[in-house]
Amino acid sequence: MDLEARVIRAVAELVGGPVRVVDTLVDHDERCVLDVVLADGTAAIVKGDLDVERSEREARVLAAAGAHGVPVPAVLAGAASSPAVLVLAPVDGGWLAPDRPDRAWRAAGAALRALHRTPIAGLPGLAGQRDWASGVRRMLTYFELTAVAAGLSADTIAAVRPVVEALADDCPAKLRDATLHGDCVPIHVRLDERDEVMGLLDLGDACRGDPAWDIAVLTLRSPERLPAVLDGYGADDRLRAWVDRVLPAYRALRSIAEVGWLADHGFDPTEAVEQAERWGRRAL
Repeated sequence: MDLEARVIRAVAELVGGPVRVVDTLVDHDERCVLDVVLADGTAAIVKGDLDVERSEREARVLAAAGAHGVPVPAVLAGAASSPAVLVLAPVDGGWLAPDRPDRAWRAAGAALRALHRTPIAGLPGLAGQRDWASGVRRMLTYFELTAVAAGLSADTIAAVRPVVEALADDCPAKLRDATLHGDCVPIHVRLDERDEVMGLLDLGDACRGDPAWDIAVLTLRSPERLPAVLDGYGADDRLRAWVDRVLPAYRALRSIAEVGWLADHGFDPTEAVEQAERWGRRAL
């Protein structure tokens, strides 16, 4: 039985009735996201994950963030089964596309700050490590071989490594424990027609660390939107100076990780390779 079928069966048992799949939004070997209608006619988003710890972490983050006023999907039900499942309320609106006006990017910055200020006990560091610097090193090590096999220059990784490691070590102590989204790409920000944030989505990679990481990822392909994001975030001069310092290196690291992840999951990494090479040069 494939993952989607197993997830639907688990949700049917959880909610006590049949589940109708409207659309498959994500379908990987390890997780899936489904647009469904429950037995009572309720529309919902179902997330299935073979990584039970990741699913439980997302449920905890959603509950805590929602309680602190952060716009996130409501958790309707969940089970730490195998696969683990989460049943979420759907979030209306469109994603944070590059052509959205600055006010939309400012709104995203404000929502991100609210998430960063949400206290959540027990979150791991980046890449599941104990702290920020260890997480940065883990990301480089984990994706290095796959990224090189996918066409990324080993020289690029070798050049980026000491830069990002030094910056991770230099990260101010007060910045190292923010609650990060962890995968804050624009498609994970949903807005209404007034450009107000309706929800931050897909928090399975939430972790503790430097808020500049989420800002770097959010603006990776729209760097011209950085001023609007920082304005919405309410960034002070100290944070702005730090973001300016670390952004090229963080974007290079994120791009290297994208190359490895795409190749690992059977997707074409060509664009990501070009992006990693470009940001790698800027990080030096």
